[in-house]
Amino acid sequence: MIRRGYGVVLLLLFAGVGSAAGTARYAFTANTYDKSLASYRLDASGMLHATGHQLVEARSVPTAVGVHPSGRFLLTTSKSLAHIAVYRIDPETGGLAQVPGSPFSAVGRSPFFIAFHPSGRYVYFPDRFDGILAFAFNPNSGALSPIDGMPYRSGKRTRTLVMHPSGRFLYATDAYSNTISAYVIDPATGKLAALEGSPFPAGDSFPLNAELAMLTRFSAEVGGLPYFAAVHPSGRFLYVTNWLAASLSAFHIDPDSGALSLLDGFPRTTGINPYAVAVHPSGQYLYVTNWADDALWAYRIDSVDGDLTPVSGSPFAVEGIGPVAITFDPAGRHAYVPNAQSSNVSVFDVDVTSGALSLRDTLQTRPTPWSLAVVPGEVLTPPVQRLAFGLSGKNLVMLSQSAVSGELKWLASIEAGNKPVAVVAHHDGRFVYVADAGSDRIHAFRIEGEQLLPVSGSPFAAGKGLRDLTVDINGFYLYAVNENSNTLSVYVVDVASGALAEMRGSPFRTGDGPVAVTLDAAARYVLVANTDAGNVSVFRYQTSLSPLVFEIDKYGSPFAAGKRPVALAEDPTGKHLYVVDADADRLFLFRVHFQSGVLEALPGSPLSTGKSPLSVQVHPNGGWVYVLNGGSHDISRYRRDRLQGALDEALPRVAVGLQAQSLRLGPAGRYLYVLAEDGKPSQRYAVDAANGALELQKTRQHEGLRELVFPVFSD
Repeated sequence: MIRRGYGVVLLLLFAGVGSAAGTARYAFTANTYDKSLASYRLDASGMLHATGHQLVEARSVPTAVGVHPSGRFLLTTSKSLAHIAVYRIDPETGGLAQVPGSPFSAVGRSPFFIAFHPSGRYVYFPDRFDGILAFAFNPNSGALSPIDGMPYRSGKRTRTLVMHPSGRFLYATDAYSNTISAYVIDPATGKLAALEGSPFPAGDSFPLNAELAMLTRFSAEVGGLPYFAAVHPSGRFLYVTNWLAASLSAFHIDPDSGALSLLDGFPRTTGINPYAVAVHPSGQYLYVTNWADDALWAYRIDSVDGDLTPVSGSPFAVEGIGPVAITFDPAGRHAYVPNAQSSNVSVFDVDVTSGALSLRDTLQTRPTPWSLAVVPGEVLTPPVQRLAFGLSGKNLVMLSQSAVSGELKWLASIEAGNKPVAVVAHHDGRFVYVADAGSDRIHAFRIEGEQLLPVSGSPFAAGKGLRDLTVDINGFYLYAVNENSNTLSVYVVDVASGALAEMRGSPFRTGDGPVAVTLDAAARYVLVANTDAGNVSVFRYQTSLSPLVFEIDKYGSPFAAGKRPVALAEDPTGKHLYVVDADADRLFLFRVHFQSGVLEALPGSPLSTGKSPLSVQVHPNGGWVYVLNGGSHDISRYRRDRLQGALDEALPRVAVGLQAQSLRLGPAGRYLYVLAEDGKPSQRYAVDAANGALELQKTRQHEGLRELVFPVFSD
């Protein structure tokens, strides 16, 4: 059976649902400025891949996401509304659907953080103005019910909560009171009662950063401003960051009463403006995010007395701005750090024997990710067969691809106009769209089993010289470029029927001769290659779910890209863009600015290619870039620096021996397809993702495919 994906994170749907200790399947971020929840899947290596986003409630500003201990529900808080949203997580797709009754009234005015009881029966939220909010959680329906007596009194501007591993105690950081409020939890009701001696002093009584305190209008008695707290898995120690005091406090927890006592030698300096703190799942290491130097400070924890010793190499740079949280996968092999001010997530590999961190990559996401949560479970296994779509003659062809061999098998075909030139699949594989340059129309088809059927109302009018099209990751909008009218046509996709409706104001002006269009994985920017003008136009959105139709001309768009740019590709993390210039035999390298979308040439750009480069592809793991050179009949291979985007032509070119016109990598990156003109041979290569090597598997003499796309996003 061939698999297709469905739902919010719907670029995948694979067999085999389950969970395993130490692994994670999905992740979510709350994006404050964007007012959205972004979804990700995790591959076997622990890397994140963006799979879509959705708006939260109108006027809501999300601040936190939390996964229920069962892994079945996701909760999010809003600091602007007195609401708490609860979503059920689809275990096969990661899709989110609000449960009946959601969003629930929070009673308080500004819930800010989430803490689950280990039993999953209760959940607690600090309210910045009204104390501690407490709810009973229904593990079957996901419904929230207020617990009698809440909100419970706490100090001023309570920021975060942390649950004791035993489920007996709860601790709250009171930022403006410079205290830690502590509670005992009634296991039968979830009610809170203040511990004897609570609130406890947070440790630092004055702000080291006095100038910052004045700028942010903190009163003199604020003190160190305790922000985040973390409990050691043994339940013996509590660690608290003091933001203004630039310090870390450490406490011993009385195992019987839950009372706190400051450890000798603390508070201790841990860099200017420490924010979040987290203990590694093993209990051996502690990590602190630091705003001043955009780094993680790492410590080894003495299991006997709770003392801290810096990890060799600490602090570790995040390659982002404003790290606000730290989340580990269940086994502690990977750490994920959302950086609010640079709108990206840093992915670290953790050396579990030393605590040292290795930054693997950063992933651009929706604006201002403020919180990140992972869903435990086995990484989903790719299907044995997956759908693919291609063009041959005047026909759209539906194929199946073997995940084992990469072999393509023809399933069905249907006429798609007089001169089909481009094809794109809807994100969930239910619809396919073909650009017909012969009639300047877009043909839309729906998939039913192994049949291709026209969508009602198809074909849909486009501009003159229709050349290329793409669909955003959510499947909300389709973008098409029209070479002769120098425009970008934008359509709203009816997610039920697949029909297209051109949006008001469309088409939009591009540069001269637009021939290629692409989007980044987070759907922040549309990038258009203008072959006659020799540049790239960049368009962005104004609100979270609005289409990308606003050219950033105030920031310099369009951007020069050689004599005749004909193809472009963005890396999987959304940081870098690669453009081939067919006339000058060059490859242009750009950094995409995280906030504005401005294209900045990378050092060493442009690079030489073979003769007449026609197509460019970035490997899904981000480690390799491949360029098809039509004039010299070969493939250039470049090793890519995942963080900086720089390329090195580390391997000799591969001769293809045929008149090829485009390259396409399979969704897993295991196979590379070299496509030619109608009736001409095509080739399939096995790809070694570790060293970029290509091994010719087969040359097909009769396939005649000149385009190929895959709707399934898989490992």
